[in-house]
Amino acid sequence: MPMGMLLRSLCIATVSSNRLLLHPSLRLLAYFDKPDRSVLFNVNRNPVLHAILKKTVYNQFCAGETLEETSACVRRLKGLGFKGVILTYAKELVHDHNAAALDSVDDQAGSQGGLGTPKFDAVVEGWRVGTSKTIDLIEEGDILAVKMSGAGPAVANAFTRGIAPPQQFLDALDEIASKCKERGIQIIVDAESQKFQDSIDRVALELMRKFNRQEKAVIYNTYQAYLKSTLATIEQHMAEADRDSFTMGLKLVRGAYILSDDRSFIHDTKQDTDNAYNSIAHGALSQQIGIFGNSRSFPSLNLFLASHNRESVLSAQRLRQQRVKAGLPTVPVAFGQLHGMSDEVSFSLLQEVGEDGKSPDVFKCSTWGTMGECIGTGNLGTAILKSLITATVGDEGPNFDRFIACVHSDASKQRLVNQFKEQKNAGILTVLKDHNIKATQDSDIIILGVDPSDVEVTLKQEGLSQALKGKLLISVAAGWTRESLERLLPSTNESGRTWVIRTLPNIAAQVSQSLTAIEDPHPDTPAHYVSATESIFNQIGQTVRVAPRLMNATTAVGGSTPAMFAVICDALIDAAVAVGVPRVYAQVMIYQSMKGTAEMLQSGIHPGVLKDQGTSPEGCTIGGLMVLEEAGVRGGLGRALREAVTIARLMGGSGELHVNDTRQFR
Repeated sequence: MPMGMLLRSLCIATVSSNRLLLHPSLRLLAYFDKPDRSVLFNVNRNPVLHAILKKTVYNQFCAGETLEETSACVRRLKGLGFKGVILTYAKELVHDHNAAALDSVDDQAGSQGGLGTPKFDAVVEGWRVGTSKTIDLIEEGDILAVKMSGAGPAVANAFTRGIAPPQQFLDALDEIASKCKERGIQIIVDAESQKFQDSIDRVALELMRKFNRQEKAVIYNTYQAYLKSTLATIEQHMAEADRDSFTMGLKLVRGAYILSDDRSFIHDTKQDTDNAYNSIAHGALSQQIGIFGNSRSFPSLNLFLASHNRESVLSAQRLRQQRVKAGLPTVPVAFGQLHGMSDEVSFSLLQEVGEDGKSPDVFKCSTWGTMGECIGTGNLGTAILKSLITATVGDEGPNFDRFIACVHSDASKQRLVNQFKEQKNAGILTVLKDHNIKATQDSDIIILGVDPSDVEVTLKQEGLSQALKGKLLISVAAGWTRESLERLLPSTNESGRTWVIRTLPNIAAQVSQSLTAIEDPHPDTPAHYVSATESIFNQIGQTVRVAPRLMNATTAVGGSTPAMFAVICDALIDAAVAVGVPRVYAQVMIYQSMKGTAEMLQSGIHPGVLKDQGTSPEGCTIGGLMVLEEAGVRGGLGRALREAVTIARLMGGSGELHVNDTRQFR
């Protein structure tokens, strides 16, 4: 290893292993990430600052700012003995959320080729062009990494809803995969958070089905071992590969979304995750996973182990060597670590020379783009933190480097400390009691989550208005309009303005299935604040942008309906008990039927079509439906929702009359 690289690695390792150095460093990088910095603090315009970061952090983790620098770095990594590189493009595609974000589900459906002409999505096109440039920087034997949600909000929205993404995106994927196959370049589809992953898996499987027709895989899908469901998912995908005779590309990681994914989906301990990772890796190498290799033949499979865990990768490589030496069947395997991280693991693998005199295929995963682009996407700031949290090759670390929770009671403080013990011990989370001013001073984004009756007294605390200047305040308080909140926070000029965005999550946020309405913000609100708000609430479900005039109605449509659904479920469960079904079984049946129905409707099936598909002449379903119609259930439910909306308007202080209000008020 060159001396400069060694010294730089030693410096980065020292900082990342010392909390007193790590967190100030992350905050400094986050500061440089802010848009519209003066020349002095602009990483692209200040030559001294640029040079310092370039020689230290940037060169440690990134390949280059230009095509020439990136190509030179790729050659240098290969000169160290690495088989090749895994390269991705760092640029964060910027789009106008007021223009590009979806105002409704119907608008999104139209963009995918419903009635009328499909819309051209500039963000998808930007993703296609950036990805194509990356292909031009690598060569045969290298790997292209793609993050599908990077293609923009239309694609991410489709993934969240479990429907087909826009045809423009699918065409771009087909073009990229065809180009890579022609040039002998493989593609890794990165894993992402769970709200996208099921849809990404389906798209990746279709790509494998089309392009992995030989023994060497062109397409790899990424599987996160920290998820309890991963083994079952792998077995399901192996079954499809076996049935349709294509080669499965299996990239295995430990996982990178522990701070945002539903914790109940993740193994309870790190040891459980380690066991799952090693079991899957060894099972693939031994050609024995579930029924495959036992009662059923093992399908064609290529394995890629992405890990910074020295024990895992060395044990996998030695197992493969043992099987090759003994003449036992195994699968092709390659290994990967992030550029600038765990070099000792990478070089240890390269020293594992087999009887044929060859080292294993080891890749370095890197990114390229300007200094501002790399810092803007968090590749520098989160790479160090990611090494402490996941110790794996992941795709995305936490969006924020620190969280502060403010509470009013000792009991609440203790509850949060107990629930998030690991994050608190790691210095990621701080829990404060009655220190709103201090927390606001130390934060860039503040979520106002107090009871609506406490909003005014909270925002009028002495010093809070000053602490909020120039920052984003996200309100989740029902009944408070953006204008009413802004009146409590006077500011004299735009540089000192508190930017307010109003949101309305619902109770399903407790299980990360919220419907969160985000009110269209003031037209001058910086785009990165709108994007940050959507990112935050996408972690707990699905978001929808709503015009201010519809927020009172949304309070009921999004917020009141879970209680109404609960009443319907409760009535159906009682009826099931009345006809002899034990309550515990009735609950399972009704809840699963409701969940399945919701997923079918979200897939695009019209409610009327679903109803018709479930009925047959003189059948039991149509008989039950006729009773509902005779009881006027449609009208009753409709009036219940209209009553809730009417009350929401009254609570919001609106004097607006609506033709379908259940009450008349002025």
